[in-house]
Amino acid sequence: MKKYTRFLAPVLIAAIFVLAVYLLYDKLKAYSLAQIRAAIDQIPPARLWLSLLLAVVNYFILVGYDWLALKAIGKSLPLGRVGLVSFVGQAVSYNFGALLGGTSVRFRFYSVWGFSIHEVVHLILMLAVTFWIGALGLSGFVFIIAPPVFPPELMAKMPIKDVRVLGYILSAIAVAYLVLCFTVRKPVRVFGKEFVFPSPRIAVAQVVVSWIDLIAAAACMWVLLPSHIGIGFLDFLPGYLMAQVAVVLTHIPGGVGVFELVIIHLTHTPHEQVVFAAVLMFRLIYYILPLLAAALVLLIYEVRQRRNFLRDAGRWVSVLSPTISAYLSLAAGAILLLFSSLPPAKASMQAVARFLPVEACYLGTALCALAGCVLVFLPYGLIRRQLRSWRFAMGCLALGAAGTFLRGSWLPALVALVVLGTLWAASRRFCRRSFFAEEPIPFPWIMGAVGIVAVNFALGWALFHTAWGGSALLSLDCPANAAVARAIDLAIAVLLCLMWPARLWLRRRAEARRRAQDKSRPQAGRA
Repeated sequence: MKKYTRFLAPVLIAAIFVLAVYLLYDKLKAYSLAQIRAAIDQIPPARLWLSLLLAVVNYFILVGYDWLALKAIGKSLPLGRVGLVSFVGQAVSYNFGALLGGTSVRFRFYSVWGFSIHEVVHLILMLAVTFWIGALGLSGFVFIIAPPVFPPELMAKMPIKDVRVLGYILSAIAVAYLVLCFTVRKPVRVFGKEFVFPSPRIAVAQVVVSWIDLIAAAACMWVLLPSHIGIGFLDFLPGYLMAQVAVVLTHIPGGVGVFELVIIHLTHTPHEQVVFAAVLMFRLIYYILPLLAAALVLLIYEVRQRRNFLRDAGRWVSVLSPTISAYLSLAAGAILLLFSSLPPAKASMQAVARFLPVEACYLGTALCALAGCVLVFLPYGLIRRQLRSWRFAMGCLALGAAGTFLRGSWLPALVALVVLGTLWAASRRFCRRSFFAEEPIPFPWIMGAVGIVAVNFALGWALFHTAWGGSALLSLDCPANAAVARAIDLAIAVLLCLMWPARLWLRRRAEARRRAQDKSRPQAGRA
């Protein structure tokens, strides 16, 4: 039974993700891609810069989570190291989820710095406590002073009809934690694990830091909403808090689909395409750009290590670079793959047409899609420090960057080039001659890669299914973008169908080679 229960959680997460994406599509199917692009273009540059400034401030505030967790377990580190682990850990966690990305990155950082497993687990637990106490306390406070208006169909299913009662309950949980921190000084056992409450001063600081963090993050997105839809900050804050809680509970990497669905559902505005456009820009500013910055930090450390600078830093960064490079490659592959499903902008196609035939734009789309598809299956090999996985990743990133340039787009090309530079700088870390296709790959990594490909298929269907329905399966008579998207999806499906038997054949060959080596060893010993 235990053999199958470990697959239950990933399957359940995948089911929630599919449901969230379907409900989000049902919300937005009345709007065209051109309308969403127009809503993005209508966001004033001043609001974008303000959102970026708030994001920078918020990431500085997030350092307080790790700082307080260290104080709670009686450890200390230089502020530079705390800032580094906080920034990289949060950037990875926001994009890939705490379980898949943030926790493993922090574990590697702190274990390299001499922390025991027990200390790292306790530290990560304190990080979670800081978030939950802040989220529950702030939600309760907001529900009391400015009760949000929930949809009638949701209120009909809730056992509590007055939102303020829920606010008092949530506030009571946060206050109870503070009371325990003030009164209980001995370790307590929770689910068989020993837990020590932090000192009263640290507990109060946890509440303050988490409240400022959540308010700053909510403001980072709220400023992207146009003023004409009439959503005040206090009206927006409860929906944002509930969206963040839903993301954490579902464990979906990046909260893709869930975050957008909750935000759109709880903003109570008929301009849903405007809210969705704001969420997309928020993801770019608060999620993607910090992840790229984390890649640049790793790149700078690796390059400076090659020049014999920061030798002490280089020793522990070198241990982490394969893991971080793997997550960055997964993100770059997802961006390239999903970007290939979006039709190129007219201005981009016109710019490409000045120097190249229009078909070059469609060739770029194919390169982006195929490079992204291969990239999302390579990260586990990079974590294993495999040389061939590194070479494949370098080639795919180069092809993806070239493809985005052929489409006339610079941002995905920048993502691919930054990750390419990070992998190149860390090239000495990848030395194993084994091949990931010959080894067992953990189920979560396979599900993650297959999930990204499935989202790409769903995005293509959502954008072009009306054009596909009017033509034969392999016909190119439908509009060019729809025809190219369908051809690429078919090529990816064929590629995946070929990859699976090829992987089985490679694993059997590797197993036969190992058996032959095992048989030859006793004979060599007798000789």
